[in-house]
Amino acid sequence: MTPLHGIASRHDLPLPFATVLGGAAAVLLITFWVVGFAWRAPRYATPRGHELPRLTRVVDSRWFRVAIWVVAGPLWLLAGTALFLGPDRIDNPAVGFIYVWLWVGVVPLSLLIGPFYRRINPARLLLRTTDADDRGSVLPAALALLGFLYLELVHPAGATLPVLRAAAVALILWLLGGAALRGKGWIGRADPVEVYSRVAARMSVWARSSRGQVMYTSPLANLASWRAPVGLAGVCVILLGGTLFDALSNTAWWVRILQREDTLSHPLGILGLLGSIAFVGALFLAGCLPLAGRSGLLRTADALSPGLVPLVVGYALSHYGTMLYLEGQRTAFRFSDPLGRGWNLFGGAEAAPDVSLFAFPMAIAILQVALIVGGHVLGVLVTHDIALRRDSRTRPQLPLLVVMIGFTVGGLLLMFGS
Repeated sequence: MTPLHGIASRHDLPLPFATVLGGAAAVLLITFWVVGFAWRAPRYATPRGHELPRLTRVVDSRWFRVAIWVVAGPLWLLAGTALFLGPDRIDNPAVGFIYVWLWVGVVPLSLLIGPFYRRINPARLLLRTTDADDRGSVLPAALALLGFLYLELVHPAGATLPVLRAAAVALILWLLGGAALRGKGWIGRADPVEVYSRVAARMSVWARSSRGQVMYTSPLANLASWRAPVGLAGVCVILLGGTLFDALSNTAWWVRILQREDTLSHPLGILGLLGSIAFVGALFLAGCLPLAGRSGLLRTADALSPGLVPLVVGYALSHYGTMLYLEGQRTAFRFSDPLGRGWNLFGGAEAAPDVSLFAFPMAIAILQVALIVGGHVLGVLVTHDIALRRDSRTRPQLPLLVVMIGFTVGGLLLMFGS
């Protein structure tokens, strides 16, 4: 399996654990003060920002869509060629394309330029649809995300070409078959990467106004004003639970269990993944319970789930950022020889990745901690603003705020866990 971690253990982080906890505690106290005393009314019930009509005309134009596919089309073709015709080796660029460029790279790119994946989704090209599809349940995408996490974190042959080919065919059938039965809107609700991109893009500065114009806004306003689709809580819980299991599966405690129960490693992995997701989901639902009222617990969880998005993004960048930096370069170089025949199509076959970033371990460690703690702060503010629209009192929010603090502390403990 391609290594899916950068610096993610206490032995690698040159920061005193007590200092990290002290700093995190200070930030959490400040956040509680803001929530309890300085933020007494909702501020982002409706989208707000600066409309950009000229930019809208550009990005919605036909020539812009063609230009995107002139760039993205050959990349998809090259990755597909490597996947279905390339050698079954770990250095096949298709492995890095799926697990690094797509799965990890979708988060920073969506933060920078918005929900870009909809524009380069090959399923949409085949169906000739570019509709935003922001309405409707995203539970199908949550189910597909669960399948991907199983493939990435549990399946013993998840990085082999036969398994990846079967998974790619299954995804194509899932999307095109669903579109044939449920309409083209199925793509925007069932494609796991597109929905992941859409979720992460809610923390970008780019949004669409009620008039359909591209709008420059703040990440806080973009996220807090989101009318979350049905199933968003499931998507966020699965993503957080997957990250939890990924971290747990690399602890010495989990490794010892697998070594002791070698023949049961696969079912234990499945139970561990499902258990991690169930644990995160149970905590989140327990925190949402005091705010449920007549809306129902699941609908309340969906409404409040935008507050989980900063945690999802913060954990993803902190947990996988250094891996994206290193393995992303290697994947790019390997595309010079997609079929393993000694080619050097782009001049990168003999190139070595730049590792200068790792000369600054302290800066990396500080950034990782800041991403987790900062994600918590933004998540609490978003949750608070949404909760105020349901109940003007702060007290019903306290259980959910405690749960989110638990997520933050848990993330730090896993990062520093030996």
